Amino acid sequence: MRDLQSDIALSETLNQHRLTLAQQQLGQDRLAAFFQLPWLLHFNQPQLPGYQPDAPSGFPQAPLLPCPKAWQHYTPGTPGLLGLYTMGSTGTFGQGPESDLDCWLVHPLGLSESAREALARKCEALERHFAASGLELHLYLISPDMLEQGQPDQLSAEHSGSAQNWLLLEEFYRTQIRLAGHALAWWPGAPQNHPDLLSLGQLSHLPASEFFGAALWQLFKGLDKPHKAGLKVLLLEAYVADYPDQRILRDQLWYRLRAGHSMVVLDPYLMLYQRVSDYLERESDRRRLTMVQRSFYLKCALPLSDPNSAKDWRYPTLSALTEQWRWTRELILSLDQARHWHAGQLRWCNERLDQLMLTSYQRLTGFAARQRLRSRLKFDELGILTRKLYTKFEAEPAKVPLLNPLWSGDLEEEALTLVAVRDNPNHPKGWYLYRRPPQDNQLFGESPLYHADSRLACMAWALNNGLIGETTCIYCHQGGQSWHSRKLSDLCQRLRHVIVPPQQPTMEALQAPWRYTRVVVLCNVEQDPTLHWHGQSLMMDLQGAPVFATGRPKRNLVGSLTLLTENSWGERHCYRFEEEEGLLKLLAQLLSGLDRANGPLAIEVFCAAKRLRSQIEDAMVQLLDRVQRLYCQTTMERTQVWPLAIGHRQYGLFIDPRGLRWQRLDKGAALLGQLRRHGVVELPKPDLGDDPYAGAPAILGHYARKGLVQIFVRERPSGMDIYLLDEHNELKRLKSDSQGLDSLVDEFSHLYAFRRSNQRATFGAGGCFNLPQFYRLRRDDDGELMVEPLAI
Repeated sequence: MRDLQSDIALSETLNQHRLTLAQQQLGQDRLAAFFQLPWLLHFNQPQLPGYQPDAPSGFPQAPLLPCPKAWQHYTPGTPGLLGLYTMGSTGTFGQGPESDLDCWLVHPLGLSESAREALARKCEALERHFAASGLELHLYLISPDMLEQGQPDQLSAEHSGSAQNWLLLEEFYRTQIRLAGHALAWWPGAPQNHPDLLSLGQLSHLPASEFFGAALWQLFKGLDKPHKAGLKVLLLEAYVADYPDQRILRDQLWYRLRAGHSMVVLDPYLMLYQRVSDYLERESDRRRLTMVQRSFYLKCALPLSDPNSAKDWRYPTLSALTEQWRWTRELILSLDQARHWHAGQLRWCNERLDQLMLTSYQRLTGFAARQRLRSRLKFDELGILTRKLYTKFEAEPAKVPLLNPLWSGDLEEEALTLVAVRDNPNHPKGWYLYRRPPQDNQLFGESPLYHADSRLACMAWALNNGLIGETTCIYCHQGGQSWHSRKLSDLCQRLRHVIVPPQQPTMEALQAPWRYTRVVVLCNVEQDPTLHWHGQSLMMDLQGAPVFATGRPKRNLVGSLTLLTENSWGERHCYRFEEEEGLLKLLAQLLSGLDRANGPLAIEVFCAAKRLRSQIEDAMVQLLDRVQRLYCQTTMERTQVWPLAIGHRQYGLFIDPRGLRWQRLDKGAALLGQLRRHGVVELPKPDLGDDPYAGAPAILGHYARKGLVQIFVRERPSGMDIYLLDEHNELKRLKSDSQGLDSLVDEFSHLYAFRRSNQRATFGAGGCFNLPQFYRLRRDDDGELMVEPLAI
């Protein structure tokens, strides 16, 4: 039997090697902060950063890093902490000059709630302190039984909640570096109750039920850093491919260490790449293997084209790998210049990383479905993760895709050219956006940045992704002619200060129905009826003539309309309306996402008309405000009807909590006479016969949103009333005799997560992430029926 002390000594040798590498790669500016970290947790003194009066401090042994001279007179109290360990890429092949530092701070079992809260406050204070030194630090509080009992921390941008426990422990065991405290019992067969070792759980196997939640979590992380998350989600896929044989990397690392392999071969990040690469080679998946190689290279952040990189210990191995991959010098130079990539390069990389991630997700979800596995995710976490992924991967005709900037800092262009394509067998018709001016054949050989069915959709994409700066010129090329479009250039400059980068949606927002948070309306850009109007602007102002029905014959001076929206989930859309009833369709689209509880939105209108620009903008602002206010005042029992003349036609606008409908009114209609006398008429709710909404609670209409599945549950002594609204707002009423709301939620979530994922055939559609949102119907203290999202 192998001597335990030899195993402990072998583990310590690996730890010292990694600690040395971590110090080499941190750089002088961040190295001082790295040395301070364990000592600031070993001591808890008022004079030191992060001090909290009641926070536990002190490790059983002094930290491994030297104590700063100014602090050597401090003495720790009774040890209240068990250990501090880094995890992830620190001290590995994947540690770059800007890599963050993830640390697990392990505290004893039975720590009081007040002591844990004080320790959490201290960790937050230290994170802020080190951020000022340029070191991005994340401290996670861990108890020795946390992974066995489940993680109590809520899902956040940095914490996986209950998405993964044992898979996370496997990563921790193979990548950790001990900075202070007990040595870890991390290797296979290590004793679990040894006085000199700390164990967080024995990895005898990885539960299959964790793979689905872990895949969702990695996709979630990949929304910001897909090149990092892609490697990890592919490792999960490689594990699943070998299931039930579980050759995990932690075990491979240990057996190589015992066999005396070199420390480079023992690098956990290099081992991860090799495991994923071997799997993709076996699958003959060259497309994803190419992206894995580039992701690995970019994660290492070691530019081989820079002569100074030759001093780095990773240089010989990475050079050998790029030769093995048969990379050209041009490719290496391009990757080394990733910070200066333009939007076209960035979009290419984005799309292939998305495909890599979605392929893995499909395979992992298929594995979970075949094994009839239930996710270990808590319901609220499942809803948050899938909703966030839905906003990223759902492909809608009007949606404006947002680029992940990855490494690129500035995407502004000096010139952008829009090229119209009508009949070309090699290119779909529409408008193509290029990053060059059209002169001197500069577009020859260029790939388009973006393609859409309208110029304004291309401009919306460019504005939302930061391509248009203060001096950017917009050109158009159509029918063999090119010209500088001053109208588009001026409009984009006006919009540049309105269309700003979206805020990240809150967790609460993702659990509630989406709502519009910002709306912009563009008028008369593509079609401008004022070009053929020869009246006097002054007379329009004096007479107060409506721009929607001016002169004789009545003429609508509002032509093409574009609606730019941002919603509470962080999505951007661009809707076009050019037909006769386009104005009415725009109003209906606006009301479909207006939150009645928050009241009307302040909508900005930009008109590009040759004449009457200010009059059209004022009239549109008034119209949009009036329709929103009517919508907010309606009830399910009454319908507001308002007249609107557009050109030579009269319309009646019917507004209720379900939105806006309209119909043409004959000159002799009784309703038209009422509307002319009273302005707005309230009609009682008509008898709708078999309309499923007729027997449903009226409040459902306030929450209905197209594009998502919503399930409202009302608990009664005899069972549950269930109202299901599908993506088209069609209502089904169900009845359940079950008393278990949790099991109902689990059944529906499982149905949509697994069955629908198998039906999804193409990339770019987010159907497999469109899990239902659940709400409870209950009465408040005053007897009013209320809707509350279950996850909140």
